[in-house]
Amino acid sequence: MPTCTLNPIDHYLDRVEHLPPAPLVAVQLLGLFSDPDRDIDRIVELVSNDPALTAEALRRCNSASFRGAEPAADIFEAVNRLGFYEVYCIVATLIAARTMSLVRSKDGSYATRLWRHTVTTAVAASVLAKRVHVEEAMAFTAGLLHDVGKLVLVSVEDVNYAELVRKVGDFGPALSAAEESAIGFTHAALGARLLARWGLPENVCLAVQFHHQFPAAATQYQRLQATVSFANSLAHEMIDGPASTPAATDASCVAMDSLKFTTTEITPVIQQIRQALERVQNLLQMPR
Repeated sequence: MPTCTLNPIDHYLDRVEHLPPAPLVAVQLLGLFSDPDRDIDRIVELVSNDPALTAEALRRCNSASFRGAEPAADIFEAVNRLGFYEVYCIVATLIAARTMSLVRSKDGSYATRLWRHTVTTAVAASVLAKRVHVEEAMAFTAGLLHDVGKLVLVSVEDVNYAELVRKVGDFGPALSAAEESAIGFTHAALGARLLARWGLPENVCLAVQFHHQFPAAATQYQRLQATVSFANSLAHEMIDGPASTPAATDASCVAMDSLKFTTTEITPVIQQIRQALERVQNLLQMPR
């Protein structure tokens, strides 16, 4: 009788004691974007199933960055006032922030840096998505979750992974090669597999899997993959500076070519991203 060989990544995930919880609310909300007849009552119901999330989302909606003349009294009013996409971004970001506890308990400084990069990448991906006609919600979600594999590796490998990152840096081919050598797979492949287990759409999973390196063969989701890959590079450049992690890495160049971006467009795009980040700067803070 043939035996079934477990995928090494699945085997690794099965041994993790404390995986991040599946973001079921975000997955279900994301599914509504493809429904032209989506019902606002269903959106409100999904968010309201988590009272703590509802309260925190309303607090963020009513922050100085988002509120109008009067604060929103409930999620229904928040969706009507801000729009489904805006509320979705707030909810998805809050859910992602919960998973940061895996890293925060191990290394607070690294968690802060990773969180800042994560949100910057998500915002960058959404800005780029508008320009290249990719669905914003998918781009934002993939950007927000592109490094979720690092959270798992930090929580499991602890100081060993921290030392690996210290030696080779936390971005680019050198990190991927070091992960392959030390662990057997990259944080991108690990993150993509975890997202597939959570039920995220295939296009989001593939964008996460290939945010450092494009697949050999073109896929139907190539524009989303290029958007997230380029957003990741831009986020590193915005945080670390072009001297340390230039946007013109191999992956970034391939992404730019795929999206028909020119180098002259990088500066105005970064300005757009910074403006978008100012509007959601309260989301950059680690939750207390």
